[in-house]
Amino acid sequence: MYIEHENTNTSTVQMRSQMPPPKRLRVSHQTVSKDTAATMKARLTIENFYDGETIHQRCIIIKGIYSTTVPWNDFVTISSSDGTTRTFPPQTWPLDASRFKAIAFLSPGKNILTITRSSNDAETPAPTTLTLNYIPLLQTPALHLAIMVAKDSPLLIDCPPSKYGRLSTAHSSLDAAVAKMRMAAYMWQAFTAEDMRMKGLSRRSFRLEEEFAADTTSQSFLSTDDSAPRMQSTAKVHIIRSSKTVAELRDADVAQQNDAARNRDKLFDYFLDALASHGAPFEESARPVVAGMLLDAHFSTAQNMILGHAALGCHNPEGVSLGMMGSHLAYSFPRFVEEVTECLRDTRVPGRTVGNDNGECATFWEACCVGQGAFLHEVGHAFGAPHTTGIMARGYPRHWARNFLTMTARAAHTREPEVYVDGDDTKNDARWDLRDALSFRMLPHFWMPGDKKIKEAEAGTSAPVVSLMNPETDDAEEEPSVAEPYKKVFFGRKELENRFDPEEDLKLNILGMNGKSKTVKDLWRVFCSSEYVRIPGSDVVLRKRSVMTKDLEESDDGKDKFWSWATLLTKKTPNGKILRVSSIDVRTGCILDGAYVKFPDGTKVNCGPRISRWAGGDRLDEFGGHAAEDVRWPKGEEIVRIQVAREDNILCGMRIHFENGKAGGALSGNEDDPYQTREETLTLEVQGDERIVGFYGRSWWGHHFDGLVEFGIITAPKGVELPDQVYKMKELQNTDGGQSAEDLGGDQDEDDDDSQEETQTENGDMY
Repeated sequence: MYIEHENTNTSTVQMRSQMPPPKRLRVSHQTVSKDTAATMKARLTIENFYDGETIHQRCIIIKGIYSTTVPWNDFVTISSSDGTTRTFPPQTWPLDASRFKAIAFLSPGKNILTITRSSNDAETPAPTTLTLNYIPLLQTPALHLAIMVAKDSPLLIDCPPSKYGRLSTAHSSLDAAVAKMRMAAYMWQAFTAEDMRMKGLSRRSFRLEEEFAADTTSQSFLSTDDSAPRMQSTAKVHIIRSSKTVAELRDADVAQQNDAARNRDKLFDYFLDALASHGAPFEESARPVVAGMLLDAHFSTAQNMILGHAALGCHNPEGVSLGMMGSHLAYSFPRFVEEVTECLRDTRVPGRTVGNDNGECATFWEACCVGQGAFLHEVGHAFGAPHTTGIMARGYPRHWARNFLTMTARAAHTREPEVYVDGDDTKNDARWDLRDALSFRMLPHFWMPGDKKIKEAEAGTSAPVVSLMNPETDDAEEEPSVAEPYKKVFFGRKELENRFDPEEDLKLNILGMNGKSKTVKDLWRVFCSSEYVRIPGSDVVLRKRSVMTKDLEESDDGKDKFWSWATLLTKKTPNGKILRVSSIDVRTGCILDGAYVKFPDGTKVNCGPRISRWAGGDRLDEFGGHAAEDVRWPKGEEIVRIQVAREDNILCGMRIHFENGKAGGALSGNEDDPYQTREETLTLEVQGDERIVGFYGRSWWGHHFDGLVEFGIITAPKGVELPDQVYKMKELQNTDGGQSAEDLGGDQDEDDDDSQEETQTENGDMY
């Protein structure tokens, strides 16, 4: 379990519950030690690589620092070879106060990078070499790049006069757009790998789909009159033809930034349709993740609006996941690696002929940060990341350049001066949130040799278990890390009461190694809740745990009135016979309406409100659910896990898994629009020493179609029979839902027989 301590005005505790990562060589985000670092007479240290390291992505960021003061106008040159031939043209990068950052492209196999410092000083140190082994992981799924063009597209993108937009198509042609998108994707790849390394998650990133074609990553590869373009493996950019015209794509009624538009998300559907028509590799069965650019985006000076553009992204685990962006800022992107520094330091003003997206594109370099960062933000959505922090919270307009430079340019929009990027100490919000990084780590796109293979049905679904943790004190405690997380940490109530004021809120944040998080706003309420059920006159103790909506999880203030319910999966008949559940009818529709626990005698118990509030307590509550499924309980089998899909204020669906591998129930009933599916799926798993004996939860009552907001399991020790008195306990039944007699319509005066309400058809058939 990974614990992070935090002090705020209120007593705050953060806990991160994680599974230990696979054992592999740890790469610290601190300076690599001298015995493993690539050094040059102890004067140059490569901070983020060691000599002989194996790399799995083509594009990397190299960070270096000289131990002596270096003039500000110095620079370094990096040459690449495999020991016999040059594999990439030499690249030159600026030195700022002894530091440099450089982008390098690797070739499969051995890469010998020779780093030379050029200086006006008399003493120029001798070159040093860094050897890296590049092994592409072709067995992992790739991120696909696509540019959608209208069927009558002029094949041009917006380009301001200061980039010769009226005289040349060097920055505005389709070829330029392809080169710019390819270079942006490689920058995303390099940034992600370095950010993952800094978080202690190893140097992992997504692979780009590549093909043997004319490479544009270096200006030296461009063809001239007497030379052919450089042919080699490089990122493939698909050109996708839309069935829509330029006029249809630039219709103001589908422009995302038009507040009066009626179909602001329609461009997303247009892109998906174009991908489907294109065919491979975009079939839904392949479940591709796609970064898509809308080539025909255009700033209309007449309407003062960016048309043909939408910044949207959606993860669809059952089909195509797409993150898309217009081309309206691509004029500021680098076409090849030689232009990276120039584009990220260009302080020229774009002018009025191109769009100033969100008012943050006052200079070329700021436009580049907004464009590349916003595009990556949408790709993050395609990989399943929600709005968290960093990249997923618009941290890129000001800080994206800091990932590639050691000295930034002056920001005209915020009027901030140049910033010297002093290693990892300089603030940088253009990074992945740790929750997103951990979530990515579970995806096959980010797999690395040594990682444990995870079944698709189990990846990223386990709900963190809430346990109490130790906050920061004067006492020395072992400090965990992402590389070496804690499995369990326990602290008693008395200990916490001695260290915190029970009158103040004590907040608990839990983050699992799968990126799933859980927040308890007031930890003291946990002690007041009944996590355990003690059976009177017995040593048997039952345990309860649940999945609830995000809103309820973060702030369960008791203001909303819910119907509380519970039921056992066995019942005792009047003649003393014990009946076991025969089926569970999961009622999934637009939301998870509820469920029925059915028994062989034809009776059933509602997992949800027992009576309808709308009928004043005079009518039994019946659940809808167009995707309902009556899940038969296999004889002799037990439930091993239950998946629960949730959104902010409602549960969306449920799927039950048995020991024999059979499963039933729907996680979503929204079949017509699969791209608006549940936001998150968590799993209630049975431990090896227990079995599920009942369910419990809470439902809206009189609101939101009486849908479930919490669903939980009740477990008993394995091999232990439930004592008879358990069948008389009201807390294990569905009775009054915790409502007052007035709310129930006064029907509770006659309901005092210590039994939960059951329903049965006249002929005994279950319904």
